[in-house]
Amino acid sequence: MAVPTSPDPPHKLLWAGVYQQLIRHALPDSRFNYDFLKFTPDFRGSEDAVKRVVELQCYKDAKTVLVTSDNSCEGLRHRALKDGKRIVIGTCRLRRGFVVLDPKCIVESRLELAATLDGMEKPGIGRRLDLAQLRDEGVDIDMCALGGLVFNEQGVVVWEGSALFEVQWALLQDLKVLSATVPVVAVAHDCQVVDEAQYRLDRIKADKNGEVQCDFVVTPERVLEIKGAAKPSGGVDFNKVDPDALNNIPPLQELKGIRMMEQIMSSGGFDAKEVKEVKEEEHKAPSAEEQMGIDIVERLMKGLKS
Repeated sequence: MAVPTSPDPPHKLLWAGVYQQLIRHALPDSRFNYDFLKFTPDFRGSEDAVKRVVELQCYKDAKTVLVTSDNSCEGLRHRALKDGKRIVIGTCRLRRGFVVLDPKCIVESRLELAATLDGMEKPGIGRRLDLAQLRDEGVDIDMCALGGLVFNEQGVVVWEGSALFEVQWALLQDLKVLSATVPVVAVAHDCQVVDEAQYRLDRIKADKNGEVQCDFVVTPERVLEIKGAAKPSGGVDFNKVDPDALNNIPPLQELKGIRMMEQIMSSGGFDAKEVKEVKEEEHKAPSAEEQMGIDIVERLMKGLKS
């Protein structure tokens, strides 16, 4: 059994209990089989969960939906496209940023393909947009849907999986592409929704910095609505970003570059030459992180001039 390493014993215990049940209901991934630490599986009966999601008023009202790349959300992505909703989806581990799927620009026979991770980036289907493009094109997300490995009945993500939803939330919050009032819907199998009391554990609360609490947890059997779900609204705090995350998640690098560029522009200039002059005036060489930011600013400025 693959149990993640975690300094938090309650989370490990809950995951171990869920794993024993999930392995009976999950559908294998074409690449990772049943290695749930590398993907969030779809499951038998997920179509019934989708039917419950589409009955939610927030879904009916939504025009643009952020849906994670989890396998368990593939059916929802397909249904949303069929219903005429535009989808924003982060690529795997956010390595290639975000893809926008607009059903108005996709022939109906390819909507099912568009809902898959292998299909969404094919020519004539999805458009890959960087953060600046998402902001400048006025993308306005009015609902989020995510998968995950373990949730509790209060809508707290106990074990997220690999889609980096909370990173996506912070990035898009920072760009004002979504607000903290946007409803968040989790899609999961019933066995993935735990009651900590059954494990003789205290309730896990959404009290960590940047943690997003879901407004709804939807399974094939039920809909749990959480009143007053807690969601962060401050965007990305780079003082708290792990250096490995900054190195491995290109949108974080881009956002840092955008912020540096905005600072330069607010001071009355945005010529890449100024960036080099500032660099030359430094008494010591910039750190690797600072150099990364300078390089990003220079690339962004070249884009502005082109």
